[in-house]
Amino acid sequence: ERQQQLDALSHDISGLQTVVDDIHTLQQQLVEQKNKIIESINLHRRLVSPLWRLPTEILSQIFCHCLPQIPEPHELQPPSTLTAPMLLTKICRQWREIAVGMPNLW
Repeated sequence: ERQQQLDALSHDISGLQTVVDDIHTLQQQLVEQKNKIIESINLHRRLVSPLWRLPTEILSQIFCHCLPQIPEPHELQPPSTLTAPMLLTKICRQWREIAVGMPNLW
């Protein structure tokens, strides 16, 4: 009879351990999901930062200051997509429209 009670208790403990393991797995999944949501929130907060709301006139002035120095005639190279003005056209649609619409950048 004692052995049966011990076996029953061992079985109960095993069942409880399974539940604890399942809860731990669920907790890990919830933490991962929470972290993804926080990452998404942070991304969206950056998108509504004041930089994205600057007037076109201000962005135009900033873009002019991004231009590389004018090289000597013997140093001329094709435009690089890694520097202004080409780089500015890759940031977002608004920046592309502003940059393309500024003849003095080209």
